[in-house]
Amino acid sequence: LATVLNDFTSALSNRKYLYNSVTRNGFKEDSPIFSVAYLNDLISLLMLRNKIVDNQGISWGYQGFSTNLKFNPQNLCLMEKDPMFEQKLSEDYLCLAQKMDFQFRVTGKWHFHKYQIVFPLIIFHTFKELNENDFIQIEYMGKIARSTFEKSRTIIVVETLMPQFVPDLKNSAVDCIFILRKQFTSGKEAEIDHEVIEKLDCKIKEIIMESEDVTVNFIKTGIIE
Repeated sequence: LATVLNDFTSALSNRKYLYNSVTRNGFKEDSPIFSVAYLNDLISLLMLRNKIVDNQGISWGYQGFSTNLKFNPQNLCLMEKDPMFEQKLSEDYLCLAQKMDFQFRVTGKWHFHKYQIVFPLIIFHTFKELNENDFIQIEYMGKIARSTFEKSRTIIVVETLMPQFVPDLKNSAVDCIFILRKQFTSGKEAEIDHEVIEKLDCKIKEIIMESEDVTVNFIKTGIIE
């Protein structure tokens, strides 16, 4: 995968592929071929190898997730007739989500209200170069995702970092950042490193399989944190 990505990005850097206004050949700078779609494809290849994508209700791809879940009746007296459950849908992100159908009714009533809620399990954000403004926005969306589903995880995958920008993940809603070229942006780019892709693959598996066993931790460490 690393070899293919390096061959692809190296070919794209050839100036002959850039748009020539005289000949009208080549690709313009905003062409999808110069986007980070290949990083999204990389993540999809890794994700689709996991059995979780076969689970009932699991959805993978560009999609929104449920936010601002709340009951908001017009007044307390009307809550018996219509509790007014509300939710919003986020913008689309590359996301592993769990869709769940919920039914509820006011105690003593026969009529059920049915809704579908989309829980964000893992959200991915991809960039060629990560800058501070993008990181702040992702941090905000990570907090929104966790307000819907506490175990939601946010992962950033980039080729490089903006010069001298090193994100601080302490107490952050962003769980980890993978820098495929292991560098700040510079004149000559390093190649995409296969070790980082392997670590990304391991992190995805770790998140999917993680569990918290308080008893085992207590026996090993003598501490419950």
